[in-house]
Amino acid sequence: MTVIEARAPEVDSRPTAPAGVRGAGMWTGAGERATFTWLHTPENGRTRGLVVIAPPVGREHVQAYRPLRQLAMLLTGAGYCVARVSYRGVGDSHALSPEEDLLAEWERNILDATRQAREVCGIEDLPVFGIGYRVGAGLLTRCAEHFDRVLAWEPVSGAVFVKQWARLRRATLPEIPVGEGVDLMGLWLTDEQARQLSTLTDPRKLPELPGNVEIHREQDQPRAKVMYGVESLDVRVHYDVLEELLWRLPRPQLVDSVCGGRGPQRNVFRAPSGELCAEEIVVVDPQGYPGVLTGPVQDEAAAVAPWPGKPTTFFAPGASEPRDGSTLWSETARRLAGQGVVSLRADRDGAGDRALLWSDRDPNPYRYLNAQALREQAQWLADHFHTDVVATVLCSGAWAALRAAREPAGIAATSMVLVSQNEWRMNQKFFDELRLSYDGDAKLRAKTAARPAEASGPHPGSRRGDGRTEPGRAASAPHGAERAAAPTVPERARTALSGARVWATDRLGDAKQAGSLALRHHTPEPVWNLMARSPAASIPDHVLERASHNRSVTLLVGPDDEPRYRETMADRAVTRLQRRGRDIHEHFVPHVDHSVLSRTARNLIARQLDEVFAQWKVQ
Repeated sequence: MTVIEARAPEVDSRPTAPAGVRGAGMWTGAGERATFTWLHTPENGRTRGLVVIAPPVGREHVQAYRPLRQLAMLLTGAGYCVARVSYRGVGDSHALSPEEDLLAEWERNILDATRQAREVCGIEDLPVFGIGYRVGAGLLTRCAEHFDRVLAWEPVSGAVFVKQWARLRRATLPEIPVGEGVDLMGLWLTDEQARQLSTLTDPRKLPELPGNVEIHREQDQPRAKVMYGVESLDVRVHYDVLEELLWRLPRPQLVDSVCGGRGPQRNVFRAPSGELCAEEIVVVDPQGYPGVLTGPVQDEAAAVAPWPGKPTTFFAPGASEPRDGSTLWSETARRLAGQGVVSLRADRDGAGDRALLWSDRDPNPYRYLNAQALREQAQWLADHFHTDVVATVLCSGAWAALRAAREPAGIAATSMVLVSQNEWRMNQKFFDELRLSYDGDAKLRAKTAARPAEASGPHPGSRRGDGRTEPGRAASAPHGAERAAAPTVPERARTALSGARVWATDRLGDAKQAGSLALRHHTPEPVWNLMARSPAASIPDHVLERASHNRSVTLLVGPDDEPRYRETMADRAVTRLQRRGRDIHEHFVPHVDHSVLSRTARNLIARQLDEVFAQWKVQ
């Protein structure tokens, strides 16, 4: 068994970071109470002070990940050290215990990360500022006395957050039972913790705002919401807003400091099963993907290593989400570590801490580059541990693993677990064109564009805590004060023509879908099998045939994906391959949403994964 030594990643010095910026993750705290903090530092060792970014929670943490990372880069380029905090139960940080006081714990997480960042950067005597986003604004306001200045950015009360996400959970996943506690789509709380979060006050509603706290809120709220209130692929980064935040901070003189130190790269903890385990912050070469390695250890000083006979695995989330998959993979990694399995969760290009910088939108997640990333991550595990490697992948992550298996170079995975896999087209061009045409936030932007220029110009206004408009900002027109002019005849004609074009496009799409469905259902199986052998075919038969060659494949299909799974004849492909002796299996798992965000779905997927990894017997 080859033993590896975790080393501090120089991730942000790679091409995805601007010149002069370094970055590395670190553990704050220890054991099952540890949190993950990403620290950005100026490369020249000169700094103005420390900025602590307190993010949102739950799905808003995922949606805001890219804007906050880009904000951190902007601040670091201006000479600040920047700490991006994750609270317990969020991101790569460890889970909350049911009995813990939620607000007290999250406040402690912020202050502990602040203290450690100051020590690592060597800026004990320099000012410390805070930027809190959404729920993070209220959390920072609670402990504002520890900061020289706090910017409360788009603040929201805990009560509003809980109400909105509980309602969204019921509306979008009505068929999935909630079970115990409060399920907030990627954030599960006990009833008491949800009540505690609901007591978090919106800073704007405080009887007296602390003197060092400033409210920053866009007047154009539809525009503001595309940075936190849409799905992760639809998020748009507004650089004027990020620059506004930068210029609202004081700008002390630059001074020499350590600025480049490294915090703890290893955390030893007990898995839920009680086994001694550790997590190590690593860089996956050759491309430098930032990652976290989790697995069992013999003692506190020993390197992470799987038990004899047990495999390693790597995870890949869907869309362009960070490596933790809205805590799905960080939770899974710690549970599997207690069963002797070593796991790697690492970002891919365009995602998480490898997201493209200075691009206002995530790229198409169905990219060959993602397939390359998973190939390199699988090979990294194989080279370091010389044991079986399992690909545990979700949605577009599953597509990338299948795409890698299709290539001549293949992928060093002896087994695949494909969760919510429903897309069998392997041609990136199709998804590039789809990404260009699909615009999930089009309605929000159209609404903004329809407003008078003075109310929604290129630099939306923001208001101070006292309600006064900031200097140089135009005030919004009173509601109903301005009415749109009646459309002219040419405008009405253009509108009618556009409607006719949309109608024709929709009908053509319906006809194509009906024809495709008829072809799939009525094509004789020998002809279908012959078609599947074509390398150009993007049908499950060909894709799964390549994937199941000399490896086990398990498909976990939930109700959201089952209709398309059967429509594309993936079930027939599995049956055909089983008859040929391939080690391929499908499991239809009830109450599992596509993105595995509900607590019920996560418990069911956990049970399935436990069964998959139990087949590797300890020798």
